[in-house]
Amino acid sequence: MVAITVLLAATVATFFMGYEDSLTGMGAPTVAISGEFGVGSGGHELALEFTGGEVVPRENVKVQVSNANCLGHGTVTDRFDLRQLGVSASEVMAGTEAEVSVDTVCPSAAGRLKLSGTEVTVTWISSDGADGNVLYRWRGPGA
Repeated sequence: MVAITVLLAATVATFFMGYEDSLTGMGAPTVAISGEFGVGSGGHELALEFTGGEVVPRENVKVQVSNANCLGHGTVTDRFDLRQLGVSASEVMAGTEAEVSVDTVCPSAAGRLKLSGTEVTVTWISSDGADGNVLYRWRGPGA
């Protein structure tokens, strides 16, 4: 009897205090991402593939590329939205692919991309910018 009373009181208190939003999934989405490192004609490439999880708006996902060596230009550290990395769909879901390559992160004067000392972080940011969560992190072999 005491356990039922405590459970009922906790449930009522949760709803009255406004915690129901956090219990119903209003936080960061669950998204699965894999990265495949390779070498192409423009040097190193990192293919990011969303392999599962929730569907999220493209504008809520950002990719931070730190210390990418754009040969012929220098080091690039910048935040990219998914459109800059080749994603045209307005929503990100399983099967969506983005590419970190010389064509997507380097100035046009750069000849090749070297990702050996690079860190790539994929982050979800809420629409109001108040919350964020790291979804995926990749480090190059020399990072």
